Amino acid sequence: MNIRRNLTKVLQISFYWPFLFLFRIFLNFKVERTGNLEKAGASFILAVNHVSYLDPISVFIALPFRLKYIPLFYMASDFFYKLLFFYRFVGAIRARSGRDLELSSKPLIKKLDQDERVVIFPEGGLNRGVRITRRPRRGISYVAAKSNKLIVPLKIESNLDGAVSVLGGSVIDLLTGRHWIKMVFGKPFKIEETIGKIPESISELRIASEGVFERIKMAK
Repeated sequence: MNIRRNLTKVLQISFYWPFLFLFRIFLNFKVERTGNLEKAGASFILAVNHVSYLDPISVFIALPFRLKYIPLFYMASDFFYKLLFFYRFVGAIRARSGRDLELSSKPLIKKLDQDERVVIFPEGGLNRGVRITRRPRRGISYVAAKSNKLIVPLKIESNLDGAVSVLGGSVIDLLTGRHWIKMVFGKPFKIEETIGKIPESISELRIASEGVFERIKMAK
């Protein structure tokens, strides 16, 4: 497992500057409030809204280039984990759909217990466009409650819509800089701050997750 972690770390370090350069040139990539990240230490949960398939890259290069933030792990859907074999070597953790909350969250909690950093998209799917409309799932609050880690809200604002096609008219959009991405870090918090206690029941977990999502939306 250490070999795989080290490989992930090397690959992420190698990809960081090229992707940051490309995103700044073609996607008008901007990051705000990175100072909030400093308050979270080296191990935390990044709670991020999901607007496009580029989000895992956007989140990674939004972090300051510091070894304490690398490697970064994130959930990948069953479909993409199986389809794109290299995902498992760049920080992806397989999200096994259809399994109960405890089993599906176990890999994330294990990473956090090892003082790693994990990214969770609370909606479990894409929100199209700039507006955040999809309701969050219980997983974010469950992982936060079991790991006792700080949550760092990260809001993505973008005019990207789902998958970015590099065919047809989208090539012109990319080359002329019509696309944009803005990343805004919010203040770190503990999950119990959302409902006044550590969530335990299904209803408490759901309400706490909605509280996390509100923190994401309020990041500015």
